[in-house]
Amino acid sequence: MFKFNFGEVDLVALDMPDDSSEPSSPPEDLYEVIGTGGDRYRDWFTRMCLYAVGRSFDTSQEAANQVIVVGTEYGNTSALIGLQRAAESQGRRLSPQYFPSATSSSAAAFLSMRIGATGGNYTINASLLTPIMAFWQALCGLGYLKSSGSRLLVGDVYCSEAREDAGKETPHLACDPGLVHTCLTAGSEFEARFEFDAPHEEDEVGPSRLPRVSLHGPNGVARDGYGRNGAFALADLLRAARDLDNGECVGMECRGVSGPRGKVLISRLADPDASRERSGR
Repeated sequence: MFKFNFGEVDLVALDMPDDSSEPSSPPEDLYEVIGTGGDRYRDWFTRMCLYAVGRSFDTSQEAANQVIVVGTEYGNTSALIGLQRAAESQGRRLSPQYFPSATSSSAAAFLSMRIGATGGNYTINASLLTPIMAFWQALCGLGYLKSSGSRLLVGDVYCSEAREDAGKETPHLACDPGLVHTCLTAGSEFEARFEFDAPHEEDEVGPSRLPRVSLHGPNGVARDGYGRNGAFALADLLRAARDLDNGECVGMECRGVSGPRGKVLISRLADPDASRERSGR
């Protein structure tokens, strides 16, 4: 069980055709936010992480001792593949600038350097359970000594190789590129409870066995139909949590192809400042 507060929920989506590794309409202010230095060595996932944090980062915030958690299935796959191809074609002439920009955790490391965060950085790869595992890790980060908060980013920007790999496992799930970003801080406005287990025997057959992500709101209505990228479901979960009344809860379940599944239930706790207008949240 975790108690916490969180800030605005920012969802960055890209329009990237299946036959292209480049978005058809990147953000107009992309390079104003992330700069152009070393861009030839960055892939689109790294760019979107830098953009999501850069456009929402308040320089007056305390960045020291912040934890950076990036949840992604494929992450810097495009950069890694580019490194392999460059090494094959250039050999000893390969620029060393490729290496820090093409490691699997480079987006998390770049974010820490970008805002001066010193609380550590993590990349979580947990297949379809990625949004729940990353959320859990970010909440764990609030308990670190002198922690000033956790920046949570979850999502993917799929290169052609990533789409091909995902299609082998879940051909029925869309691979829409997108990234969600929020900042978690210590507090008592919300409570999160997690549960991880394997499917019960009755779940081993039938449609319920399909990998999926679903939301369960305070009115009991479930929302299904999310694609493989957990960014969109997590964004909806956090936005729904912000609209809860005291005592209400909203949950998310992520189910893998075989075996594990994870659940999180977020509740809004009683607000000591009950006089606060709801519209002012």
